[in-house]
Amino acid sequence: MDLFLAVTGGFTLGCLHAFDVDHIAAVTAFASKHPNARRASLFGIYWGLGHTATLLILGGLSVALRFVIPQALSSAAEILVGVLLMAIGFWVLRDFVRGTKVHVHKHTHDGVEHVHFHSHAEGDDHRHRHSMFFVGAAHGFAGTAAIMVIIPITITQSLTVAVIYLMLFGIGTMTAMGLFAYVLGSVAQKAGSERAIAIIQALAGSLSLILGIVWIGKRFF
Repeated sequence: MDLFLAVTGGFTLGCLHAFDVDHIAAVTAFASKHPNARRASLFGIYWGLGHTATLLILGGLSVALRFVIPQALSSAAEILVGVLLMAIGFWVLRDFVRGTKVHVHKHTHDGVEHVHFHSHAEGDDHRHRHSMFFVGAAHGFAGTAAIMVIIPITITQSLTVAVIYLMLFGIGTMTAMGLFAYVLGSVAQKAGSERAIAIIQALAGSLSLILGIVWIGKRFF
């Protein structure tokens, strides 16, 4: 029964958990700076990797050592998520205010016009993916993960089953967020103009900033 729960529930709950509003806001903001479906999907996958790494460590230790994460530590992680959302929002909006770094390049192959985007920030892809990993790790330490992950784990006495559940949960979050980011990147890529990309960046940055402020405010009021 425990193994059945791990196999059937882990992946599904992981997919659902990926669409928490704070997760969507962070990945959307990062992806908006790179209007390319493949690059955007990588941000979603790296976020999922960070999220999964944290859950595997905490969840595995929780079952192996029979302990529950202290509420004070969980609350601190929630505040950290809010700070990160605000920082991401400022970062995206800063580039918007300074003027978008994305440029449109059009060329024709066999009579068919293609549109490609070029960004001066492309060289930062590797660093940005690492940043996305750490954002995902912070998300994995806070939020509704306690409900969707820790509770199912506590009903099993098997460390093996718990690890299987966590891995499937992580694969679910990576799959769902990677697909979401891919679709987002495709939409941005098909927008076809620098102005449209700038608007997407402004909206994504504003969403992340506002959500970060609200996120922290809810923890104090």
